Amino acid sequence: MSIYGTKGKLIKGKILEDLECRHCGNRLHRSFGILRYFHICSIPVFAISKKVGLECSNCRWTLLDGQVPEKVRTEIDNSVFHRKNRVPAVAGLVGRKAVLEQ
Repeated sequence: MSIYGTKGKLIKGKILEDLECRHCGNRLHRSFGILRYFHICSIPVFAISKKVGLECSNCRWTLLDGQVPEKVRTEIDNSVFHRKNRVPAVAGLVGRKAVLEQ
């Protein structure tokens, strides 16, 4: 059993039609985000990193973080990593209470 370490969480985003796939020409892509966080005894404490990505819905070609165009990357970042997804699910009672009181 691991007492501390890191874990990742996949956050699904919306479907985008802005880009054309380099491999198959399809225009539908699924956006997603990957949030990595530090945990103690399987309890998430704080976020370490976040990355955004696109996956072609036809051929599954995936673009990650630096490969995604800047404009699209900021759009995905704003839609996927909102406050509810950035704060780990059980980030301590104090942090959770502050979020609920707002």
